[in-house]
Formats: sequence, C-alpha cells, structure tokens
Amino acid sequence: MPAVDAWLIGGPADGRITPIEVDEHGCLPQAVLLLQAGAYLGARDHPSQPVQRRYLRCDGEDDPPTFRYDGSVPHGQ
Repeated sequence: MPAVDAWLIGGPADGRITPIEVDEHGCLPQAVLLLQAGAYLGARDHPSQPVQRRYLRCDGEDDPPTFRYDGSVPHGQ
C-alpha cells in the first residue's frame, strides 16, 4: 500500500502524523476519513460505536502534507 505521512490538525487526531494512502499516481486525496472509537474506564464495559472523522487537505501545505479537521461524518454516509 503506497502511503505518505501527513499532519492532522484541529480534531481528535490533532498534531498526529499518520500514513495516508495515495492513488495510483502517488497523489493524496482531498479528504481523509478516519474511524475513532473508545470507551472510558468505569463508564461501560465495551467500546462505543466507531465514529468517522473527516479531514480536508489544506492547499499549499505539502511539506508535510496537512489535513484540517472538518467534523464528524453522519452515521451511514
């Protein structure tokens, strides 16, 4: 799987670097969807349902590529 490292800014993954898959030409997508799930100790005994978070690519920021948080994706989309 070809991938590059990119910054994710302004959301649940703020300030993290993560691999992002590129297309067959080596180009990054304009938007990245990441699943996030978790559970708080003592609150429940199983993880909550995963939520998709959307990050949009920032124009002109390619070293490293940067994606800015754009909110949660409604369930089922």
